[in-house]
Amino acid sequence: MTPSKTDIKNQQSYTLRQSLRIKRRHLTRMKQHQHAQKITQRIVHSTLYKRSRHIALYLSADGEVDLSFLINKLHSSSGSGHTKKCYLPVIISRQHGIIHFAPYETHTRLKKNCFGILEPVYQKKQLKTAVQMDLVLAPLVAFDEQGNRMGMGGGFYDRALQHLKSSPIKTRSLKPRFVGIAHELQRVRELESHTWDIALNAIVTERRLSYFHQ
Repeated sequence: MTPSKTDIKNQQSYTLRQSLRIKRRHLTRMKQHQHAQKITQRIVHSTLYKRSRHIALYLSADGEVDLSFLINKLHSSSGSGHTKKCYLPVIISRQHGIIHFAPYETHTRLKKNCFGILEPVYQKKQLKTAVQMDLVLAPLVAFDEQGNRMGMGGGFYDRALQHLKSSPIKTRSLKPRFVGIAHELQRVRELESHTWDIALNAIVTERRLSYFHQ
């Protein structure tokens, strides 16, 4: 039986995703540390960060860029009149691909979610949706120079940010700004874009912070 075009594209996406995950995972500990420091500095000095109060980050896994330097900075300054607040994604429904964001402070307890990734233990009243964030810093597997992002395939961020695509242009909320965090080796020439995909506003790697025109 001849494979359909959809089957071929799905296989190509799977192959690309796996190869880049392997490359990312094979970075030395020193390289990972260096990249994390450089990326944190680029974020901290960016206008996007300076203008944001509610910031969603993530806890790294599988070779993703480690944002613990940035998280520690947010935590250390929270008691000094600092207005920025740190959040992490929590899975509300794996079946429907739904995430919300829970506060993450120095005393926050963590537990493993259905993917084995740590997330905050929270009370329902603490949860916020993506529209309540000013800045969402998201991991990715691949990105291109048009602002397209390839994630792990669950579509969690795309669903959380659909309001950015469905709102009328004149009233479209600019919140949150959606920024990808990656190693430069995760850049590819071109990614296929689907109607449900939410493009990045910017990408930050160890080499640059680049904005995309949208």
